[in-house]
Amino acid sequence: MDKVKLTWLGHSCFKIEFGGHSAVIDPYKEVPGYPHLSCSAGAVYTSHDHDDHGYTQAVTLIKEEGESPFKITTVNCFHDGEQGALRGKNMITIFEAGGIKAAHFGDIGHLLSDDKIEKLKGLNAAMIPVGGYYTIDGAQAHDLMKAIDPEVTIPMHYRMGKYGFDVISGPEEFLDLMSDRKIVKSESDHIEIGTSEEKRAVLLTFKGAGK
Repeated sequence: MDKVKLTWLGHSCFKIEFGGHSAVIDPYKEVPGYPHLSCSAGAVYTSHDHDDHGYTQAVTLIKEEGESPFKITTVNCFHDGEQGALRGKNMITIFEAGGIKAAHFGDIGHLLSDDKIEKLKGLNAAMIPVGGYYTIDGAQAHDLMKAIDPEVTIPMHYRMGKYGFDVISGPEEFLDLMSDRKIVKSESDHIEIGTSEEKRAVLLTFKGAGK
């Protein structure tokens, strides 16, 4: 069975691939430390229109044969804990293909109501911001992931070394709190997700901003 491939292109940008088709979500214009982003895909999606998430010009759209296998579902939420009063709206995007569901949480800035958590149950993978300040922090991300319980959790939107905004934190708090499941610090920038995956949190390594 084919697996969904998730490649981290830096910050909150991922390329999602399945069955010869691809999509990029949350391409960025400028984020401290990261090089210029330039990539290609069959489609591009954004969680909101800020320059570090909605710079679609960084993605060259290419024609892919056949109909896209991705079913896209969205869950509306906010970029902050004040119903969007500080930073506006945000959208969680669920990519489903081959029975595999992977959700990208964008710049979610608050915990979710029970009805929205129910819509996110059964995820094989979740890409979740953990750096705080602009988004939920490591403790809030842990609480949200505990409620949703995805099989594989991939932290994003954090600072590590020269990469990321000065005001956000690293992934350490989140990973420490996720100690009830396996923690994998991968040397790769990508992971392949199937069904019935071992429950784990996976920290990917940035390898470059062009794919």
